[in-house]
Amino acid sequence: MTKRFLYLLLLFLVTSRLAFALNAGYINTDSPNTISGGSLLQNSADGLTDSILNPDEPFVFAALPSFDQQIKTSVKTADARTEIIRQYLHKFGSPLEKHSDLIVALSDQYNFDYRWLVAIAQQESNLCKHIPENSYNCWGWGIYGDKVTSFDNYEDALRRIAPQFTKIFLKGNHSKDPSEVMKTYTPPSDGSWADGVSQFFDHLD
Repeated sequence: MTKRFLYLLLLFLVTSRLAFALNAGYINTDSPNTISGGSLLQNSADGLTDSILNPDEPFVFAALPSFDQQIKTSVKTADARTEIIRQYLHKFGSPLEKHSDLIVALSDQYNFDYRWLVAIAQQESNLCKHIPENSYNCWGWGIYGDKVTSFDNYEDALRRIAPQFTKIFLKGNHSKDPSEVMKTYTPPSDGSWADGVSQFFDHLD
């Protein structure tokens, strides 16, 4: 009985070691990325341990800006001039507020500072609050005594006046100097017109 037990034990040990050796060989042959012998130190030279996370080291995750926030930032940058004008016109309760986009578009189309249409309207009519009845003329454009140039609406006025700014008043350095524009826009002014326009330019800057 004792001999039988010893025989079986020896057979078990031999077959176990044989099975272990076969399994180890199989793993090393078919899975070259598998760590042989269970030793991490043996393969550290190959860089395998570089990708293993150390639970004792702190991790810092940088939060990426949300897609929604990126859109808002882009929109804010692209529409800066329009928003500046809109807020300014809203502050004074001007009916031109809803035409803020058009004001910027026309300024770009005819190549003059986007603030001109707003600053002159502020100087001439307090942003359309004091204009000849039903004229939609906020810029004192073509008004001489009893003669009043009228437009169908504020959009019509903007579209018709903007190209004339470039042709008549905003040539060369005049595009940046209210004092020079004043000489042709309103010659009788003693300088107060240019001072007012300059001040409104600063408010819109």
